Amino acid sequence: MKLFPYLRASTKEQDATRAKSVLNDFIQENNQEPEQWFIENESGATLERPALMQLLDVAGKGDVLLIEAVDRLTRLSADNWKKLKRAIEDKGIHIVSLDLPTSHMVLNASSGGLVGDILVHVNNLLLEILATTARKDYEDRRRRQAEGIAKAKAEGRLTGRKANPETVKKCAYAVELLGKGLKKEEAARAAGIGVATLYRYLKAA
Repeated sequence: MKLFPYLRASTKEQDATRAKSVLNDFIQENNQEPEQWFIENESGATLERPALMQLLDVAGKGDVLLIEAVDRLTRLSADNWKKLKRAIEDKGIHIVSLDLPTSHMVLNASSGGLVGDILVHVNNLLLEILATTARKDYEDRRRRQAEGIAKAKAEGRLTGRKANPETVKKCAYAVELLGKGLKKEEAARAAGIGVATLYRYLKAA
């Protein structure tokens, strides 16, 4: 069994290595050694993440994908989460998450028999619940963000100067793209505006 810790943050401004010490402590407490760390700054709502895809390519049957919390692995839509989970299951990779104690049994070789089978089923159920919750939190945050922007626009609080209507329209479109899982840089490019303009638009909300 090889252990592959995975660390993720949504934006380049965030520190993806924030939880590395926490994962290191957990690894040591369970008398394990990390095979290779995978770290990236990508949205959890995006399926195609370079470091995650590389991890899945390198890991094999019986290996462990270690995460701090389930939302570090997925904020995916139901369909994309199903695809990711199937890819993980097809390779025989185990998911161990610090916020999912039932998953820790994978690191205990003595777990087995009827009790082990029951824990596997319980773990899978809890994993689905946490994955669904992570997606809901993501969608709720996007909705509140869009509502805040709409309110700011209505009250004329977007910028210190009068906003260009065309720019506002493009920014609003970029926000819609954010809600679909695109990163800020991708959404800004698709909307035809600079990422700095989008950041100012979001900050003003």
